[in-house]
Amino acid sequence: MLNTLVGDIINQIILLKTMIIVTAVGTLLLLSVLTILCRKFSWEKLNLRVIGFFYDAKLYDTILLAVCLLKFYLVISILITKGKIYPVHIFFYGFLVLIYCVLRHKVKETLVSLFNAVLIMGILYVANFLISYLENVLFDVKILIALVFLAIFLVLYALYDMAGCILNIVSSRDEKRITQE
Repeated sequence: MLNTLVGDIINQIILLKTMIIVTAVGTLLLLSVLTILCRKFSWEKLNLRVIGFFYDAKLYDTILLAVCLLKFYLVISILITKGKIYPVHIFFYGFLVLIYCVLRHKVKETLVSLFNAVLIMGILYVANFLISYLENVLFDVKILIALVFLAIFLVLYALYDMAGCILNIVSSRDEKRITQE
């Protein structure tokens, strides 16, 4: 029984292999961009904001940032695999949204995060349906164009969701500073 449980867990992790690769590559790219931005310190440039974001970060903030990045990387990895969604993807995305909502514990942010998650998963299901239609029923250029626009919208919306998470982190830090002063 334990062997089958371990085997099932390993099979589910294998389904997330694209996400693991996308996360590794995305993190290295993000690290490279941040290193280039912050290479030379200046009081008047964008790198001051980047350095300021990470300077006073607590463990709580880094966990929230990691959750936001993982949600984004999961969406990108599902798009890379042509919209193939498995229950492990839904469970993992839901788990990340749940972690974010529990850590933020604000009703408005929780509702917005849940709405974004439902919308993103819904768009992924529609994309999966369109891809299977193109592959199995009829290849139509109009549907392919609609699918490309849907993918572009999904990437932009996932970026919007991630930017909203980062903005919430920054605004909560500002609120803490104001109350401490």
